Amino acid sequence: MGEQRYRWKGSELRAQAAVIDGKQSPTKVLVNATYLHSYFREWVKGNIWIHGDRIVYAGERLPDQVDEACEIVDCRGYVLVPGYIEPHVHPFQLYNPHSFARYAAAHGTTTLLNDNLFLLLQLDDEEALFFLQEMNALPTSMYWWCRFDGQTELEREEEQVSNARIKRWLDQEAVLQGGELTSWPKVASGDDIILYWMQEAHRRRRKIEGHFPGASEKTLVKMALFGADGDHEAMTGKEVRMRLWHGYTVALRHSSIRPDLPVLLEEMKALGIRHYDKCLLTTDARRHRFMRME
Repeated sequence: MGEQRYRWKGSELRAQAAVIDGKQSPTKVLVNATYLHSYFREWVKGNIWIHGDRIVYAGERLPDQVDEACEIVDCRGYVLVPGYIEPHVHPFQLYNPHSFARYAAAHGTTTLLNDNLFLLLQLDDEEALFFLQEMNALPTSMYWWCRFDGQTELEREEEQVSNARIKRWLDQEAVLQGGELTSWPKVASGDDIILYWMQEAHRRRRKIEGHFPGASEKTLVKMALFGADGDHEAMTGKEVRMRLWHGYTVALRHSSIRPDLPVLLEEMKALGIRHYDKCLLTTDARRHRFMRME
C-alpha cells in the first residue's frame, strides 16, 4: 500500500484556502462557540470553520459562502477544547487499538500514543506495518512507540525485539518515541545495545520514554544523560518534582493500577509547583471496568 507523503495533498490545501477566500463552502461551521485558545490560554467566543478533516478558521467571522451541504452546528451552551492526548497506551487489554480508539474518541481523546509490544510478539513486520497503515484511516490520530526490550524477560527476545526490527520500526513516520525502557538497569550497568538505539531514536527526532518506578535522583540524572526524555512512574509529588527538576516531561498517572492523580496534584501544589506545561495525563494500563467508570 502506498504511503501519502504529506498530511494534505496540494489540491486539498488549495481547496482549504479557497474557503478562506469565499470561493468555496466549508463542510461544517460551528457557530456561537466558546472554545479554548491554546496560544492565548483563554476562553474565547467565535465561529469555527471546518473543511473535510481540518479546522481552517477560528475567529469572529462567518464564511462568505455556505452551500446546502454545509452542516451548521449551534454550539451555544457548550465549551470546545482540542482533542485530548493519551501519551501512554497499552491497547491490548480487554480491548484492541481500534475499539480503544473508538471509545476514547467518543469521550474526547483523539490522539493516542500506543505500545507496539503486542504487534512485535504476534505479527511479523509486514503484517504489523500494514496494520499501522490501516489504523491511519481512523478519525483518531494513532501514533506508536518502538520497544527496545520486552516488558519482562522474553525467551526469544533477540529474535522478537531484534536490531533489524527496531530499525524498521524507528523508520516509520507514525512512531514517535522509543521505549518504554523497562530494562533500564541494563543500560545503567553498561548495556550499549539499548544505549545505541536510544541514540539512534534521538537522531531520528524521536523521544525516549522511561519506566523508572522508585528511581533515585542519581538514576534519573544518569538516564537523562543517556537520553531519557520522559517518565510516567512518579507516585508522589516529590517524585514528580524531582523528574521536572532534571528536565523530564512527566506523565501523571491515574488508572486502575495507580489511581494517583488527586494525591499527586495536592502534593505538587504543596511543593510550590505552579506550571504544568511539562506534565501530561495518562491512564496507562487501565482495565475495562475503570474505563467505564470514567
